Amino acid sequence: MTDAPSPEAPGGEKAVPGEPNHVLADLNDRIADGRLGPEAILNAVTSALSRIRQGTWVAYLIGKDPRTVKVVAANEKNPQMARYLEDMHRSGEASGLAFADRVIETGEALLLPRLTREDFLNTLRSEVHSYLAKRTPPAMVPWVDVAVMVVPMRARGATVGSLALYEARPSAPLTQQDLEWLQPIADRTGLAADNAQLYADANSRLARLAAVRSVSLAMAGSGDLRLTLQVILDHVLAGLGVDAADVMVIDQSDGSLVSSAHAGFRSTSVPEYRLDAGAIPHGRLQDRPRFEILTGGALSHFQRRTLFAREGFRAYCVAGLNARGRPVGVLELFHRSALEPDDEWLGFLDAIAGFTAVAVDNAAMSEALRQATPATPFAGAPKLSNLERQILGLVVEGTTNGAIAGALHLSQSTVKFHVRQILQKVGAGNRTELARLATREGWM
Repeated sequence: MTDAPSPEAPGGEKAVPGEPNHVLADLNDRIADGRLGPEAILNAVTSALSRIRQGTWVAYLIGKDPRTVKVVAANEKNPQMARYLEDMHRSGEASGLAFADRVIETGEALLLPRLTREDFLNTLRSEVHSYLAKRTPPAMVPWVDVAVMVVPMRARGATVGSLALYEARPSAPLTQQDLEWLQPIADRTGLAADNAQLYADANSRLARLAAVRSVSLAMAGSGDLRLTLQVILDHVLAGLGVDAADVMVIDQSDGSLVSSAHAGFRSTSVPEYRLDAGAIPHGRLQDRPRFEILTGGALSHFQRRTLFAREGFRAYCVAGLNARGRPVGVLELFHRSALEPDDEWLGFLDAIAGFTAVAVDNAAMSEALRQATPATPFAGAPKLSNLERQILGLVVEGTTNGAIAGALHLSQSTVKFHVRQILQKVGAGNRTELARLATREGWM
C-alpha cells in the first residue's frame, strides 16, 4: 500500500551502500533504550524499515488480553496510508488484514511476491470492505500488483505479534532472502516490546497500589464527599489512562442521577447534569462494567450527546457503584480513542468503584446523622490531625507541595488533598490566606 515504487533494499534489490546497515544500527540502539514503551518501539522499527524499503510497514503486537492487538504502521512516502490503517484498527469497525492473523496463528512467515489487485482485494474481510466504502483511503497512484511479506514477532519462544510489508507496484520481487533478513529484526522487536510491556506493567501495578493507598487516606481524612471524589477521579485518570471521568450519584428521593464530581473534560463549564431515572441502567451494572464505542449512531441514544460530541469522546465505560447491596451511583469513564482494557485494568476499576461506592454511602449516612443531630457552634482553633498540623507548619514556612511531599514521604496528590482539606476547615481561599490566618491566630 504505497504510492511509489520500491527503492533499493536488502534482499530483493541492491541497497544504497551502507544505508540499510546504518539505519539498522541506529534502530538497535533505539530499541535497546529501556525507557521506550511498546508502542514507541514499534514506531521506531516500522519507521526505520520504511526508510530502507518503501511500502507500508505494519507491526501487530498482541495485548495482554489475546483478543486485543496493537497496530502501528509507517510509510515514509505516504504517511496518510499508515495513519489510515491505524485508524481503521482503532475504530473497532474492522479488525485488520487477514495475512497478519494467519502468521500470528501459525507462527510461520508468509511471502506473496506478487498478487494482482483483484486477488489482494479478495483477501480482505467483509468488514474491511465496508470500512473502505465508508472512508475512502488516501490517494494512491494507479497500481496493479501488490507484494506481501509477513513474519512472526517472537519472544521467549512464543509468538507475540507480526511484522508486515505491504508494497503496491513492487519494482523488484520479494524473495526468501528478504524473509531471512527480516525475521531477526522481527524477533528483536518482539523481545524488546515484550520486555517494555513487562516493565510498564510493573510500574503500573506500583502506581495503582499507591493510588489505592492515597484514596484510602482521602476517605479516612475527609468528610467532604466532593473533595474525596475529586481525589478518586484524579487517580482514575492516571491509573486507568482515560481522558475524562465523572461520578453520578443517585438521588434517593426520585432515583435520578446527579453529577457530583468530574475531571479531564476540556470544557471549562461542564454542566452539573441531572439524568432521569433509567438513563443509565445502573441496576444492570452490579456484575461488570459496560463498554460502548461512541459512533454517531450510539451518540444519539445519550442525553449528553452534545457534550460527548464537543469533547470528541470515542469510547465510554460505566461501572456501577453498589454499597450494602444497593446501587448508589455510577462511575463513568470517557476516552478520545478506543479502549482496550485487560484484566488488571478491570481489577483496578473494580477496586476504585468499590472505594467510590463506600465514600458515597458514608457521606449519605453522615448527612443523615447530621440532620438528626442539632449543630453546635464551632469555636477555637480548627481541629487538625497531626499530619495536617505538620503540613500546615510547612505551608506557613512557604514550602511547596513537592517539597512537602519529599519531607513527609507522601505523594504530591496526597499533599494537595490535605492542603485542600485544611483550606476548607479554616475557611481560607488560598495558601497565602491560610498562612496569614495560622500566624495571626497562633494555631502553630
